[in-house]
Amino acid sequence: MPQPRYDRFSVFLHWLMAVLIVGQIALGLWMTGLPKDGSGLRAAWFNVHKSWGMVLCLLIAVRLAWALLRPRVAPPPGARALQALAAGAHRLLYALMLVLPWSGFFGSVFSGYPIRFFGMPLPKMASRWDGAKELFSNVHQWAAAALVLLVALHVLAFLYHQCIVKDTLLQRMRWPRRRARNTCSTVQHFS
Repeated sequence: MPQPRYDRFSVFLHWLMAVLIVGQIALGLWMTGLPKDGSGLRAAWFNVHKSWGMVLCLLIAVRLAWALLRPRVAPPPGARALQALAAGAHRLLYALMLVLPWSGFFGSVFSGYPIRFFGMPLPKMASRWDGAKELFSNVHQWAAAALVLLVALHVLAFLYHQCIVKDTLLQRMRWPRRRARNTCSTVQHFS
């Protein structure tokens, strides 16, 4: 039976991943503009980006597994066409959240540069292969652009629901509040 709202763990994963994805996009745009001057600054930031990309890859796997295990959340009321469009956009978001870290990872594997996970070197997995590096790097860039567009549409859909439709869609993704306890019923009165 579909649930009216998302559980705490789903809400936590959603907002954690939202912050990390926005940070990764900002970092990716910034670090590619750093000079290739041999100072190591650019490589250090690329490794930070790769490390958080691997964390995001793990988080999306957890999120997908959790989505399969928990009861579904009922779609908001509305036209079937809009529901189908929203469902398709969410599937594409999930797909891009998988494609981005994997394409970045394989682009790095075939670049010949060492890969570090928060400073810890990972074993070399393949020899330098410029064709594969170029392919995965292009997929990574296009997937990032598509993700930026989809995140913008996601925010616009939120604003549509919040400001125009004025429904309770946001309540489904807010941190659930604890129910207030009636402390008076637990206090014993002595005369």
